[in-house]
Amino acid sequence: MSSVDNSQELIAASKRYEDVTLSAEYVKSRIRYPASVFETVMAYVEESLGQPPRYPLAVDVGCGPGLMSTVFLAPYFDKVLGVDISESQIEQANLNNGYVNIEYKVSKAESLPVKDKSVTLVQVAATLHWLDHEKFYKECDRVLVPGGVIAAFCYSVFITVITERLNSDENMAYKAKTHQFVVGRYSHSEMEIPYPESLRIDDFYFSVKSTIRNFFHFYETTSLAKNFLKEPEIQGWWESCKKRLMKAYGTIKHRRSVDIQI
Repeated sequence: MSSVDNSQELIAASKRYEDVTLSAEYVKSRIRYPASVFETVMAYVEESLGQPPRYPLAVDVGCGPGLMSTVFLAPYFDKVLGVDISESQIEQANLNNGYVNIEYKVSKAESLPVKDKSVTLVQVAATLHWLDHEKFYKECDRVLVPGGVIAAFCYSVFITVITERLNSDENMAYKAKTHQFVVGRYSHSEMEIPYPESLRIDDFYFSVKSTIRNFFHFYETTSLAKNFLKEPEIQGWWESCKKRLMKAYGTIKHRRSVDIQI
């Protein structure tokens, strides 16, 4: 089970973004989901529970700095609680919080600071692969109202020259079980949400605007790439990737705006 097989990875996960500088870079460069992702989630919630003016409570697990996923839930709920195991990420979330109905707390996903049967939606954006799934789903059973929803989703960026090298045996992080969950698009049986009524969407694609600089900073903050890219023999290759992408866009400016397909 996940509590045994990836225990060391789970321990390492708690330390991934404790570096204050890395957390700040995360805020700047991390990909923002489009509103359509959350509209899809809320359509499923409405189908399950009906449509009141607003729902009572949502929990966003692995919320990070809050800007990528938590804030999109604010219009739908009386209260939204964002939780993350990283103190520095929660610090960033509180600094960026402009919503009176959003609160952020340091908390494990497997032990949420909410009452039994009090949560309408547990949202897990790009985080499910880090969790102890057996314990997490038991915790969801505890906190969700009857008919409550777990919404888990992730994304990947594919640029051949970058992806093929990062996703190779040369990169130790690629071999991690947590990353293989992502490569498998959350289809592993260990991750399956244990509820009889479910909906899986595999053909959801979107485009986001970024800059060349922030696109590469995005990679540099991921668990897959950040340690690999620090290796001396890799740094030259990484710089060449930057030059190739700038050439492809016909620019010498790192701050050139680009569209990224997700």
